[in-house]
Amino acid sequence: MVKSFQEDALFELHFWLQILGDHSRFIHDSLAPSEIENIKISNTFIEKFDQLLTASEQQLEEQQLLTLLQNAKIASEEIRTFKLQLIQEQLIGNIKISLPPSFINHMVNEVEEAIRLFSYLEKGQIAPAVHPLHHDLLWLLDAAGHAGAIDANLDRVEKPLHEKSRKFTKEWEDFYLKAIELAGFLRTNIMKFPALEKFHNDVHLEMTIFQVFLHELEEMELNKEALGTFTALMADHMAREESYYLMKLAETAGTPSPSSNPTKPRTTA
Repeated sequence: MVKSFQEDALFELHFWLQILGDHSRFIHDSLAPSEIENIKISNTFIEKFDQLLTASEQQLEEQQLLTLLQNAKIASEEIRTFKLQLIQEQLIGNIKISLPPSFINHMVNEVEEAIRLFSYLEKGQIAPAVHPLHHDLLWLLDAAGHAGAIDANLDRVEKPLHEKSRKFTKEWEDFYLKAIELAGFLRTNIMKFPALEKFHNDVHLEMTIFQVFLHELEEMELNKEALGTFTALMADHMAREESYYLMKLAETAGTPSPSSNPTKPRTTA
């Protein structure tokens, strides 16, 4: 089903503004109390993305929608700069923050995708279609980071959960390496071939299983049943991103559409 410009724009706004608001929260909660200025900045981003998200949920005229998209792009560019500054400080050991550089780097990758989309939408244009491997190279690396973060933030006594998260980490890393090779094959100008179709079917199946694992983790965290520092919001955030990835694969690779909603309201507990 072909989306109208307004439907496409609102979908991307609802997804990305909430994701970037999550990123702001993760950064805020990971900063040491002594990082006063960075805490203030992250608080500002939380408020900014929450306000933009609320605005996107109102009834909007065409010009209001375009203005909102422009503001969303500006805010996205600003938080990209902030994230890179955090990584810069981490690389020289000049900041106290518990999020590792690779985790923040993946958040930079994500906001750059949001900026790419907003760059078209703010002009009243739907972003041109991309090859499904574009999404694979972004979201498979991200999924590997998700599984690795789960493993790193669970208490050491949660052995079965550690085993599952490590298994997923290995699988997503393997899929990502395969995606890099498959992307190289596109230089032949053959954009579709049986091995690529099988690859996406395999990714779809494994991602669906991973989503079930994330929902189980979210429930366990909400009910305080799993020990560790992994949060329900983190699980919910990851599940929304995996749902978005599956939706993009459905649009570009013809895999089944996910039953989950990538724009569902965030878990607040």
